[in-house]
Amino acid sequence: MDKFGTSFQSVEGPTDGPNLKNARLIGVYIGAQWSQPCQRFTPSLIEFYTKINEEIQQFEIIYIGMDENEEKYKEIVSDMPWLFYDFKEFVKYQVYNEYKKHIQGIPCLLILNPNNGLVITNQGRGTIEKEGQGAFEKWLTQMSFK
Repeated sequence: MDKFGTSFQSVEGPTDGPNLKNARLIGVYIGAQWSQPCQRFTPSLIEFYTKINEEIQQFEIIYIGMDENEEKYKEIVSDMPWLFYDFKEFVKYQVYNEYKKHIQGIPCLLILNPNNGLVITNQGRGTIEKEGQGAFEKWLTQMSFK
């Protein structure tokens, strides 16, 4: 989806985000290295992401970091298996501004319909914490109504 741009980073280096094109759902994860709730949630999200994509890549996440320090930003993204923007990438601010009315604090995991960018839920974090892997199917069902 072009609204997210075409220039991302991953742990392997620069990428154009090929998995975004085929994702059944897209997550936008807003967090920060200094946030203790983010420090607690990120490992759970990594586990969720890894299991959901075990057989076939069907869920892609784009991380938007709210860190003001580039070194801290690099520290947190170094363990993330999904896409993120370069620290100074302008597009991340555009994406944040587009979805900010859905963000109630950090960490926040927005789940988006990959076809139109509409927010399926802004409660991705809570759904994962309550339902584990079942969250993915729940979001797919909710997407059919968006």
